[in-house]
Amino acid sequence: MKIIDNIYNQPERLQKILDTEGTIADSLIKLVQQKDIKKVYFTGSGTSFHASTLISMYFNKFTGLDTQAVIPDNFTNYFVPSLYFKPDETLLIGISQSGTSSSTLDAIRKANSLNFNTVAISEETKSKIAQEADNVIYLNTGDEGIPVETRGYTSTIMLGLILALRLGLAQNKLNEAKYQDFLTQTKEDITKLPTTLDTAEEFYQQHKNELVTMRKGAIAGYGYNYATAMEAYLKLYETFHAPLSVHEFGELIHGYEMAFDADQYIFLIIANGPEKSLANKYIEFLKQITKHIFIITDQNIAFDSGAKILKVPSLHNDELSPFNLIIPFQIIASRNCEAIGYDTSKYPLKAHSFAHF
Repeated sequence: MKIIDNIYNQPERLQKILDTEGTIADSLIKLVQQKDIKKVYFTGSGTSFHASTLISMYFNKFTGLDTQAVIPDNFTNYFVPSLYFKPDETLLIGISQSGTSSSTLDAIRKANSLNFNTVAISEETKSKIAQEADNVIYLNTGDEGIPVETRGYTSTIMLGLILALRLGLAQNKLNEAKYQDFLTQTKEDITKLPTTLDTAEEFYQQHKNELVTMRKGAIAGYGYNYATAMEAYLKLYETFHAPLSVHEFGELIHGYEMAFDADQYIFLIIANGPEKSLANKYIEFLKQITKHIFIITDQNIAFDSGAKILKVPSLHNDELSPFNLIIPFQIIASRNCEAIGYDTSKYPLKAHSFAHF
């Protein structure tokens, strides 16, 4: 199995997950209603934490639950229970695609010790994490077969979006008509992702010689796509091994720019939001430092000529843009590794990481 195979399988897999929308959230809705849940923590490591960050935004948007993402070790070692939420009305949802994340298992055990309700989201529903949580929800991403997760990320955020929408519907935060409209639009938008794949491939081939010589980079995003920036950073770093940094859009030029020079590669994710009006201001500033500026966008904006622009199809809702805007980074990561002969199908180290049991 190659990373590119999983990347191209994403539209099919996302549709498969969307087809479960009628029942996949039933156990979570029942738990939230029976326990009168008011506070939700999402946790997970790596890609699962990036997904947790975005899913928390979905929950805050569509449900009546106070939701936040937490890093597993921070929750396990430094968490102080809230004075405003009782243990039995608090829920921790731990995400682990493989079901083998040691830190996520520790967080679930800590939540259990606090008498919180716990749910595991995993591809492996009989894993240790699934067994120690009160409930388990099947991730339905399929076996990616390689260490690098791509389809796993988009599958997780699709599942999280469905859970948020179904909970919102059950809580009357979202009416049936709006729910069905969102569902219809999501199905339509999934059919646009093959065009995004083709566009990203064309862009990569056009700029291959520049992208494959990257030695250091920075990625910035905002809103729903700050999580996209985090996941893009991980994909490029764990595959191509070039040092990168990740930033919320506004933070990029709050000191970090002092380390930039002519060799710096900058990737700006420009989605809908107030920040998009600043895109050309950023380009005008950054082009004085480096010529390696890349814009990944779904917006119809006349960008400054100082940047290379990858424009992907626009989708109906801002919440769906992360599914679209992560794909170019996945393509760059995969194709760069092919260009240098690096095999992403194998774990690169002889030492076995203790991050997984």
